[in-house]
Amino acid sequence: MPLINQRLAYLIKRCRKDRLRNTLMLVGKNLPKPVLEWQIRRRRLQHERFDAKYHLDTQMPVAIADLETTAPAAKFANRYQGTPIALLHRIIRRLKVDQQRFTFIDLGSGKGRVLLIAAQYPFKSVVGVEFSKTLHDIALANIKKIAVAGATYTSVTSIYGDAGDFDFSEIGDKIVFCYNSFAADLMLRVLDNLSAPAHKPGETIFAYLGGMPSAVSEKLHFFPIIDQGEILTEFRTYEQYSIYRIH
Repeated sequence: MPLINQRLAYLIKRCRKDRLRNTLMLVGKNLPKPVLEWQIRRRRLQHERFDAKYHLDTQMPVAIADLETTAPAAKFANRYQGTPIALLHRIIRRLKVDQQRFTFIDLGSGKGRVLLIAAQYPFKSVVGVEFSKTLHDIALANIKKIAVAGATYTSVTSIYGDAGDFDFSEIGDKIVFCYNSFAADLMLRVLDNLSAPAHKPGETIFAYLGGMPSAVSEKLHFFPIIDQGEILTEFRTYEQYSIYRIH
């Protein structure tokens, strides 16, 4: 009992000092191991069921060595790892925007899991950009299957190309998502393109999931944060996310 009382007192102290959400994350990280393992299995099962329901391929990670290493963008790329479905739903719902005004863009869209989830919301359109022809082709197959199943509310497109060359200028209101898809140098190019002054007027929201390079964090430091948090993934890691309003 003394140990439990000490932990309770500590959590109450943190509640007073920090925001409630930070305290809840602290509680989550200190849950008993069996509970954490149950959460991990539950997330993995959710992803497996999603793939099985629509006969998709979004779950299995893919190492960079198994992709087109000679492609110009390959030197910046990180391995493919599907975005946690529960987190993506959380991010989209917390934005509290008129979704019909916004184009949802996933940079480094891989097999297209983010595109398929975003397309279940009434966005103006959903667009993915992927440097790997292998992953792009898988994404196209996944998009076709989920469209045939009638599980989308909006059009979905996967573009085979370099995220650093993507032209945002003619897209007004947009939500740009990235799950630690590439290195800082390319991410900085993307942010420069996003904040260029010659763009079509509109609101730009940038959501970043995963470990953020310091150079990227410094560049984003000047923009207001809409929301941020952390989630336990099926790979037993805690991934941080931050959502910014670029303009």
